Amino acid sequence: MFVFDWKIILAAVLSAFIVLSWLMITRAPVYLPRLDANAPSPPEEEAYVFGFATLTNPVVRFVVLGRHAPAEPAALRGWQRHRRDLRDAPDLVLHGVRFRVTPAEMIRLDRYERTGRRYRRDLMELEDGSFAWVYRLMGEAGLEAVMD
Repeated sequence: MFVFDWKIILAAVLSAFIVLSWLMITRAPVYLPRLDANAPSPPEEEAYVFGFATLTNPVVRFVVLGRHAPAEPAALRGWQRHRRDLRDAPDLVLHGVRFRVTPAEMIRLDRYERTGRRYRRDLMELEDGSFAWVYRLMGEAGLEAVMD
């Protein structure tokens, strides 16, 4: 008589789930929206991105980029966060993080941010004089898209 050991079966199922999840996150991010036709081309080389909302979270960056993306504190002078966007604030400094991405990872970020439909990607100067891409809502169309 063959006896099933539930611990071995549970370990096998859990292991398969972990491996499949890892492959989906790192190789086939089916959970990200499709790249919008209006999205700009990614930069040709690695670039910095400034995150001030969800991208400050390392788990979100891992799921979106498919890898651990170390970030460092960064600041953007003359702006403040307003819900999901930025507003002019000449006397303020917006604190966030800066992290480096490849062109392929920028495409994954564009998919996550729905660049071309909800957000646009602007190259902006950070407080330290370096430049980073910043995602910003696209006018009224972006505000309407946030509500859908």
